[in-house]
Amino acid sequence: SCREKMQEKEKNWDKCDLLSSGPGRKGLKGRGGVHGKGKFPRKEGSAAISAPEVMKRETNGHIWPAGGDMMTLLMKKDTLTEEETQFYIAETVLAIDSIHQLGFIHRDIKPDNLLLDSKGHVKLSDFGLCTGLKKAHRTEFYRNLNHSLPSDFTFQNMNSKRKAETWKRNRRQLAFSTVGTPDYIAPEVFMQTGYNKLCDWWSLGVIMYEMLIGYPPFCSETPQETYKKVMNWKETLTFPPEVPISDKAKDLILRFCCEWEHRIGASGVEEIKSNPFFEGVDWEHIRERPAAISIEIKSIDDTSNFDEFPESDILKPTVATSNHPETDYKNKDWVFINYTYKRFEGLTARGAIPSYMKAGK
Repeated sequence: SCREKMQEKEKNWDKCDLLSSGPGRKGLKGRGGVHGKGKFPRKEGSAAISAPEVMKRETNGHIWPAGGDMMTLLMKKDTLTEEETQFYIAETVLAIDSIHQLGFIHRDIKPDNLLLDSKGHVKLSDFGLCTGLKKAHRTEFYRNLNHSLPSDFTFQNMNSKRKAETWKRNRRQLAFSTVGTPDYIAPEVFMQTGYNKLCDWWSLGVIMYEMLIGYPPFCSETPQETYKKVMNWKETLTFPPEVPISDKAKDLILRFCCEWEHRIGASGVEEIKSNPFFEGVDWEHIRERPAAISIEIKSIDDTSNFDEFPESDILKPTVATSNHPETDYKNKDWVFINYTYKRFEGLTARGAIPSYMKAGK
């Protein structure tokens, strides 16, 4: 009956907090829980998309969470207060832990993937890397780069205000560009020695730094220079004196952004929850309290919480050519940064993926 179908829709939506990564991307509908966790992508057209928290554009099938995303929120504000940061980081801790409890590593935690629902609470999205492959996370992508210190001293010598302004201006372009950025990727992900779920906590530490300081700690003028900063994090992870933050906040960031074997969370999420920075957080009822920053939704089709990304802003990669066609082919993989290869193994087995794009090639 019609009533039974509506009840089934409501039941499905209760299990779905996994949404698209923002305007301009196909939505991922996933089985999840109260913290925005997700396990498997669901088919397009699932009943789970019909809910008051999202708006669906019938013209292209994209779904948007009404509150926008953390990237847009950070671009609108210079910095967040420590109270606001505590709230958003705490909710993201719960979301990441939900993923880990399912046996998955997200591997792509960044502000773009922290969506905000109509009440301002965090929804974690973009689970393509849980089962797929993203070029920015493959070591051979940076194989020709050494681990020397970055050379963008012009950017380094900016004061914090100018650096934040430059970052926010470029960040708007990078969000949907073909270039991307490795700002939030843990250094061990680039190494050939392997990594584990602790790489997600490193990414959260970078986001926390950005919330409080106004820009991520390794931001540079190019992805290559950012990569060098990440790999040399012991020298490049610094705190500008002109942007004061509490010792508790600084300590937690450094506990997130350190060697993986010493990283907070290695002994379980309770280690993170008990950190002094989260003093006073009601972990059991945090999603029932008002969000740190209220979200204004004027109507069901209100998109004011999203930034606009005109095609003229999309950055094109610049790649130097050589006399080696195969090498040039690989260099063209720059255009695939921050794209997810879904069902990668199956496509590779059927020959649908070119050989130069396969892992290890």
